[in-house]
Amino acid sequence: MSPFTLVFRPSAFRALRPCALVLLLGTVAALGVALPSSLAAQADGTGWVEGRVRDAEGRPLRGITVMALAPGEEEEVLRITQSDETGYFRLVRLSPGDVEIRVLRIGYRTWEERVIVRPDEATRLEVVLETAAVALEGIAVEGERSRARARFEGEAGITVREISREEIRRLPGLAEADPVRAIEVLPGVISPTDFSASFNVRGGSADQNLILLDGFPLFNPFHLGGIFSVFSADMVDRVELQSGGFPAEFGGRVSSVLRVETDPGSGQFQVDGGISLLAARLALAGSLPEGFKSATGLSSARWRVSGRRSYVDQLARPFFEIPYHIADLQGVFEGWTEGGSRWTLSAYRGEDVLDLGRLEVEDFPLRAYWEWGNSMAGARWLRAFPGGGSLEAAAGLTRFGTELRFEDFDDSLFRSQVDQWTLRASGRMHAGRGWTFRGGVAADHYNWDNLAETGGTRFSDEQDRGWNPAAFLQGEWALPGRWLVEGGLRLEGWVPREGEGVQVPAPRFAAKRFFADGEAAVRVSAGRYAQFVHSVRDEELPLGLDVWVTTGAYIPHVVSDQLQVGVERFLGEGWTVALDGYLREFEGVITNNLASDPNDPSDLYLPGQGRSRGVDLFVEREGDGVAGTLAVSWLQATRTFPDFVSGRVDRPPVRYPPIFDRRMDVDLNLRFPLPRGWEGGARWHVGTGLPHTRPLAGFAFLGPRQTQGGRVGWQGIEGAGDEGEEGPQAVLLGPRNGARYPAYHRLDLSARRTFQRPWGRITPYVSVLNVYNQGNVLFYFYELDKTPAIRSGLSMFPFLPTVGVDVRFR
Repeated sequence: MSPFTLVFRPSAFRALRPCALVLLLGTVAALGVALPSSLAAQADGTGWVEGRVRDAEGRPLRGITVMALAPGEEEEVLRITQSDETGYFRLVRLSPGDVEIRVLRIGYRTWEERVIVRPDEATRLEVVLETAAVALEGIAVEGERSRARARFEGEAGITVREISREEIRRLPGLAEADPVRAIEVLPGVISPTDFSASFNVRGGSADQNLILLDGFPLFNPFHLGGIFSVFSADMVDRVELQSGGFPAEFGGRVSSVLRVETDPGSGQFQVDGGISLLAARLALAGSLPEGFKSATGLSSARWRVSGRRSYVDQLARPFFEIPYHIADLQGVFEGWTEGGSRWTLSAYRGEDVLDLGRLEVEDFPLRAYWEWGNSMAGARWLRAFPGGGSLEAAAGLTRFGTELRFEDFDDSLFRSQVDQWTLRASGRMHAGRGWTFRGGVAADHYNWDNLAETGGTRFSDEQDRGWNPAAFLQGEWALPGRWLVEGGLRLEGWVPREGEGVQVPAPRFAAKRFFADGEAAVRVSAGRYAQFVHSVRDEELPLGLDVWVTTGAYIPHVVSDQLQVGVERFLGEGWTVALDGYLREFEGVITNNLASDPNDPSDLYLPGQGRSRGVDLFVEREGDGVAGTLAVSWLQATRTFPDFVSGRVDRPPVRYPPIFDRRMDVDLNLRFPLPRGWEGGARWHVGTGLPHTRPLAGFAFLGPRQTQGGRVGWQGIEGAGDEGEEGPQAVLLGPRNGARYPAYHRLDLSARRTFQRPWGRITPYVSVLNVYNQGNVLFYFYELDKTPAIRSGLSMFPFLPTVGVDVRFR
């Protein structure tokens, strides 16, 4: 028998028909008509400009905006692009003649040069940018607009939003700037409660989000059970959320990709720090000595390290014990060789520790020690080639673990750990005539161990391991200002420790058609995605830690088929509008079986299906004065699982909306100037109520008893009905998640100001969450034994002001 099973699920697109499939097929047919004529139009005698952007030390610069302008006072933008990780840029289909090339980014002096474009030839440039002593606001605004425009013109079907470090800091937040909390303002992103930074994207579960730090995954990147993330804003260069339509090079999860990239610094010695109500932090940056660089063949070598720790437990120690603290340590190194290769080393270690053994026994008799945290270490190598081609390889290890033990009960232990080894290599080449090809291979090894035992009894003892091999090939074709087309195939596999493996072919397709003189575009994308890891944490609990398992004999893998259609438009004056509609189907999601047979390992988890559909609207304004974003999302999500409380052997399916099924979500985020140089921020978040299961009634358990005359009567068991005693009570539940909490709404405000000093700068800030103290419901309590029954509730964040300060030393 073959060690692999090839998986095709034609029924998986059942939710997408009929109109969606008709639209997709119609788009493909239109491409079949349009592409031949477009290909013929390429041989029209145009030329192109290509080159690399470097800084004064010869280091290639990524994300630099490069524009081709028509000569003259009007400065008509002909083409726009961004430099890639190797500093390479390419401006194609330029008419022969004089063209003005402008290169800009905040923090650097604008570079301009007039070049002559010749028919069917490349004009090559080597651009060197000098650091600007003062960052001009006009350059920053133009740069942000140009970056958005370059992404619009260069990406076919993916829905992607980027948030910079400065934007993260300007958002009102809990205690300090949080890169993961910041993405809540984007369309399609739902965070069910204030008490968790964990998020859901377009109807996917939280464990279906791939969260990457410098290209390596983190399983549970949250502190305090999920209230805030492990990422320090001091170390972040940018945060990018890909919420749909991602191409064949991305795999491992089925809902979204969140990429957090670390800033390795400028190479100059620099000290950043800050203190908030949450923690104190310090970041150091610099470069390696010239002698070391010469000995190792490096032309550039820069590094940055950061540490963060909560401090309340240390301040309170002379007076009383606070048995909890958090800590983070992160570092990054980037070196470029004389031959044009880049080496990047990244590492992270974080922990939460709750040590109740430090408390006096009379104050808290349960002496428990609970710790959890993430570790990650990885290395990446990138080699650039003439003509824009590149090769990249990466290897790393990421680990998440938690352990709970009791000092007074040596036989009690709860432990969970998951490791992932990552190996991957990929390449890219420009083939001419608008074609670009990418390909690569990857292999991820998972190893997990979950244990729960007490009193000599093991309630859970699961371990497994396996390999997730993958390969992809992807082609992109561009006719600037008219068409972008992207197609590819990703082969995902799972090789378990024992038993039969699985192989899932995952095709991807996307196309974008420009109109209105290139100021607008319609796009469509469709694809299949696979996932072989699950978190079995109950998402309906407001706080919690993930417990991870992988595909096995009794645990299915997830296959998700997705379709999205969208339109984008640039309106001028810094305004951009985007509208996306999507359909998704998930096969192989799992949930805990609370009525499992302890003697049957196949009964521990229940497999099910999920579906979601929705519409996302995103409006953004960049510029001086008032700027910001408006995100409006409509979502309908469902999950279907066997009903474990039915008591039937066949377990009929029950379909219900999951906890993250917020039908309407509106997020308005504004940035605006305040008097005396202060910068203001405001966020108003409004959403319809989340689903919950409503208890309908309570009743006493009844048991049979024999009465006089030999008859059988029924009475409350364990003394129910006797004076002063009550028997056990049961609850009659309504349909699962059939009721909804009241609508959610909250206004947050912030203000910050930077003061320049001879030694550096200092930025105090203040944030106020829930300005008008809205009592948003977290969950309800019911006292059904009362007459009438009493309902009470627990609210989310109240009115909550926080203050802090950021410092940078020159």
